[in-house]
Amino acid sequence: MKQVYILRHAKSSWDNKDLSDFDRPLSKRGEKDAKKMCSFIKNKNFFVDKVICSSAKRTKETFDLIADGLNFPIEEASYTEDLYFGDTENIINYLNRLDEKLNNILIVGHNPTLHILVEALTNETIIKFATCNLAIINFKGEWKTLDFYKSSLKSIIRPKEI
Repeated sequence: MKQVYILRHAKSSWDNKDLSDFDRPLSKRGEKDAKKMCSFIKNKNFFVDKVICSSAKRTKETFDLIADGLNFPIEEASYTEDLYFGDTENIINYLNRLDEKLNNILIVGHNPTLHILVEALTNETIIKFATCNLAIINFKGEWKTLDFYKSSLKSIIRPKEI
């Protein structure tokens, strides 16, 4: 079975109004939530084979704070602007091309794309996919057959509920 972990970046800071959206860092609350998520992930022994992360500052900072919980080297993550500007179809096409040896993938990105992706993969309605929420999606089959509505939502982990 394959698993797709979908993590929305933690809360960003709006302190510096001169920064572009792409360059906004995490807020103090975002850092706290990401550290909380890291501890949760570490305690549950989550494991990923590959990380695909938006190259925006807040997503990179979020992953940097949770990487230790996954025991995943930060420098081995793949960073792409496609997760900042992309859409669900692009993400699914990317997943379709993954090596079948990979079983657990983490995607770190932004809303509304990630919210739509979780719903599209699982055919579940999610009221809110807030900052630093982690969706775990199960998929039976090969990556090349992953498509809309073919997966199941195992859980959504929210920092405020940990």
